[in-house]
Amino acid sequence: MAVHKSLAVALLALAIGGCANLTADRPLFSVADQGPPPLTEGIWIALGEECAEHNVRRRRFPKECVPLEFRREADGAWRIAFRIDLVSNFNSRERAEAELDAANGPYRLILAPAVERETGEGFAPLYVGELDQLRNEDDSITYAVVAPIGAMPATEMRLLGMIGCDDILRDGPIEGITPDYQTRIDEDGVSHQDLRGCTGTSQAAVREAVRRALIENLDEITKSRFVFVRAN
Repeated sequence: MAVHKSLAVALLALAIGGCANLTADRPLFSVADQGPPPLTEGIWIALGEECAEHNVRRRRFPKECVPLEFRREADGAWRIAFRIDLVSNFNSRERAEAELDAANGPYRLILAPAVERETGEGFAPLYVGELDQLRNEDDSITYAVVAPIGAMPATEMRLLGMIGCDDILRDGPIEGITPDYQTRIDEDGVSHQDLRGCTGTSQAAVREAVRRALIENLDEITKSRFVFVRAN
């Protein structure tokens, strides 16, 4: 693994649920599901123990701040990418690795309310983030929990960049979420069913997964503070 933080890690803030995360075989949401834009377009950074508040005044940032760019495309979808050029403390090897890592984006992002509502009804307190990685031949779709903070379009948000299957299935199955189990035989010859992933097949299922993931990871998402710093 590269020593820099990939965009996937940036979105996640902390790795939740290992590799057993919610995916979909095809996009389940479209631009028409979004409603008004809940985030301010531009450069965002992740504040926390490794990236102090004073960094918001910088033009370039330590890699620990993970500068991300959020932009609306002409069709209304979002485009998100790790701005490698805005990192001030990459060495040459780290920069080269970051530029080659498809996980750093760009991604096509659809931000749909986590509760079903009429299109254009207004802002929502919680959003499904549907991510389609544009540089990877793998067609799988991944999901995030996005919680804007304050007046919208927001200049602060909390983010859970992956949705763990264990978390969303802990209270029982979700109709429209198909778990993928792998059989494992331990050293005593006992068979176990290990959850290695789960696949969403409907909007309603993914919305329920987002709500469960938020409840299960309240502590983690409150720590994953992203703030808008400037337009470009």
